[in-house]
Amino acid sequence: MSRRISHLACALISLGALFAQEYRSTLAGRVTDGTGAAVPGAKVIAVERATGARYEAVSGAEGEYALPFLSPGPYTLTAEAGGFKKYVQDGIQVGTNQRLTQDVRLDVGAQTESVTVTADVQLLTTSSAAVGQVISSNIVEVIPMNGRTPLTLAQLAFGVTPASDPRFTRPFDNAGPSGFSMGGGQAQTNELLLDGAPDMTRNRRVAYNPPVDAVSEVKVEAFQTDAAYGNTSGGTVNVTMKGGTNDLHGSLYEFNQVSALKATQFFTNAASQRKAVTRFNQYGGTVGGPIWIPKVVNGRNKLFFFFGFEGIRQSEPEPTFSTVATEAQRRGDFSQLLPAGSIYQLFDPRTGRLEGGQIRRDPFVNNIIPTDRISPVARNILNYYPLPNQAGRGDGRDNFFSNAVRSDVFSSYLGRFDWNVSEKHKLFFNMRTNDRVENRGNRFENIVTGNFLSRINWGAMFDDVYTVSPTFILNTRANWTRFKEGDTRPHDGFDFVSLGFPSSLRQFSARNVFPRIEMSGGATSIGDSAGGLTPFDTFQIFTAATKIAGKHALKFGVDLREQRESSNSFGNSSGRYEFNQNWTRGPFANSPTAPNGQDLASLLLGLPTGGNWQINATRTQSARYYSVFLQDDWRVNSSLSLNIGLRYERETGTVERYNRTLAGFD
Repeated sequence: MSRRISHLACALISLGALFAQEYRSTLAGRVTDGTGAAVPGAKVIAVERATGARYEAVSGAEGEYALPFLSPGPYTLTAEAGGFKKYVQDGIQVGTNQRLTQDVRLDVGAQTESVTVTADVQLLTTSSAAVGQVISSNIVEVIPMNGRTPLTLAQLAFGVTPASDPRFTRPFDNAGPSGFSMGGGQAQTNELLLDGAPDMTRNRRVAYNPPVDAVSEVKVEAFQTDAAYGNTSGGTVNVTMKGGTNDLHGSLYEFNQVSALKATQFFTNAASQRKAVTRFNQYGGTVGGPIWIPKVVNGRNKLFFFFGFEGIRQSEPEPTFSTVATEAQRRGDFSQLLPAGSIYQLFDPRTGRLEGGQIRRDPFVNNIIPTDRISPVARNILNYYPLPNQAGRGDGRDNFFSNAVRSDVFSSYLGRFDWNVSEKHKLFFNMRTNDRVENRGNRFENIVTGNFLSRINWGAMFDDVYTVSPTFILNTRANWTRFKEGDTRPHDGFDFVSLGFPSSLRQFSARNVFPRIEMSGGATSIGDSAGGLTPFDTFQIFTAATKIAGKHALKFGVDLREQRESSNSFGNSSGRYEFNQNWTRGPFANSPTAPNGQDLASLLLGLPTGGNWQINATRTQSARYYSVFLQDDWRVNSSLSLNIGLRYERETGTVERYNRTLAGFD
């Protein structure tokens, strides 16, 4: 358990960054007249172009105003006060988690008159010392992305160094897209956010990668000087999702790669095999707009929806050479190995005797194991090996070629609903899920090779912003993320007793599978462990309050999280048996070993050199994180601002949630 207070910051910034877990922005400034004198009591309104959402503030005694919790997008800003013309500023572009300054000058005149500025304005972030960069929606839409994974755009920002293999940055990859360092920190130690909420698995890998067409912006902050930031030793990446607008809009896309345009792999050519069919098809679409039911609901300016989908179907060959037993070897006849050299002679472990301080064995005559010495369990196991389909090397190794296909099936869904309850009350809810099933390694194309890897992600968030008064605003958020990794085998449910093992072993098997037959002397192994299932959950409650008091913007925030990981690893629940050359080499027990044949002979004799049988307990680990921060952003004058902040964080130690495990002693 660690407790730490970090950090008391004082910087020359104005109304510094708001909350670490926030994707929305703040527009602030000062309302003055033509002489530069403050205009108190002016009504300042920002209207989001796309949704018609209105945000209101009233300038204080010194003319200051602040409009927090603005969603990214273009806005129209208006200001009104008695005795002055109406001010209209159109085309103000608000990005993700920014603190923007827009001062307003009111000209004397009737309120029925107006002064309008129509040019689009990209405001500078002059009021924050944090070092960051916004990857705008224009860049997100047009820039080519490896794998079309939005998180990889963070690598374009300054202060970010890639640290992962660029081949593994597809939407269903988790470590690859998040494998970068920020601000000199270690790789994969950053805070990854989706709409301001945590989007991470264990080890800080990204949990959910949204489709590119569903992303509005990516905000990258490599260096923070504000006490509102924490829970990271690197930086923060905030991916902002799109939402519905007053206009119905959508997109459709497909990116397809076909095997006809790809070269044949080297080993496929070498084995005189045909090129396997490969493909990579990435497709999807989005749709969003107002919720509209004739004569029932008209959601314009009020109620919106957004939905996105993406699918990937990928397959590629896995050309491999294996070593399998020949028809003769299955009968115990290894005589075909003798021309390759005397080292391939098999020796009978039953004949071992002490001679000159060493164990000496006699050879099997003609390198043939007697039929009555062959284990019936070994015979049954060898039936799951295919026969050779290649001549192989001189000693018979690499005598089976497989061009099995490795495949990925991935589907991703997300939905978002926004409700502008009133000018004072706005909320949204989103839900996302994706699942990936990878089938790989089935070199024999039967149940004893290959595995299925599954990764299933679920997440949901509810966010509520309520304006108590023009100077006091509350924000509450609840977020849940679940990332579940599973590992199963084609031989799940296999009755290992059918191989000849005693039925009494069934009571000790948590999951019945084909046993792991581990060959370490030339032959190819078959079977595997029973796999497992590891769900990882993150629960978060985040609450923040903002109070505007003259030249001061006071903020108070609380971030509560709990993380849980359940481990259901079955291990070698039907046994693991290792066979090598130790029993059949000779003439002495420490003689050199042959690169092929001796481990197969040990299997036929039923003489493993090692193994285990695992009975694993299920465990659920949990840890909690608490943080509280207080901030006072004080605009002393137009050229000097102070940001003073205090942050407290506490991380509990990891415990077994139900006290089912014990690790070490004090």
